[in-house]
Amino acid sequence: MSETIIYEQPLNERIRTLLRLESLFRNIQETLHGPAPASSHATLERLEEILSLTDRSELKKDLMKELERNHITLTALKERSGVNHQQLDDFLGKLKQLNRELDAERSKPGQEIRNSEFLKSFRQRAGIPGGLSDIDFPHYHFWLNLPAETRIAALSEWVSCFDTVREAVGLVLDMIRRSATPTTVTAINGFYQHSLDKNTPYQLIRVTLPADSPYYVEISGGRHRFSARMMVPSLEERPAQAMEDVSFQLTTCIL
Repeated sequence: MSETIIYEQPLNERIRTLLRLESLFRNIQETLHGPAPASSHATLERLEEILSLTDRSELKKDLMKELERNHITLTALKERSGVNHQQLDDFLGKLKQLNRELDAERSKPGQEIRNSEFLKSFRQRAGIPGGLSDIDFPHYHFWLNLPAETRIAALSEWVSCFDTVREAVGLVLDMIRRSATPTTVTAINGFYQHSLDKNTPYQLIRVTLPADSPYYVEISGGRHRFSARMMVPSLEERPAQAMEDVSFQLTTCIL
């Protein structure tokens, strides 16, 4: 179990979408190979969300722009001393490869499964309370009762349609997270505010707390400033801001 919990806040909608996709790709791997019908159901729900997020025509272009921008940034490192040129060349090659693979897909990611009548029906009924019950969707009831290996094979094939997008999303976010070093700061009476240089392309705010901290963090902000509030959780009442000073690790990611 991790010793820390990291809270993240994107500073633009493009990074917000990538973070949502990353979360869905991570969650889908936790249920994809589960033999129980409930695992298959959870996997299909995540797949439907991925299809919805990747409906945006700009997503592929945004990813390609991010990969190309990072390629340019990292290429400049070749002139610096102490750089492992073999590792850098391998990484630059990976960026180029993913860019080519995305460019080769002339339609939306996952287009090969968007025309599946079964998945179309699932997506339509998933938004209706109880719409996936056996009385409303007998085809789905039949599918859930197929042998586990049959369901897992189908799900694995559908999910694999997004392998290039998943890898590109993971690579872009990993580079952004590695672009800055954490510093220790203090939220006075549970509140911290920080101004950002408008000429610096900040992408992501990360707040790290110990896993046993009694607080969680609410981060809000935009291009020019952000704030972090240390909140006392409650399942019965509205969460309240901490009244004491709280130190935490702050990372303002730029790349």
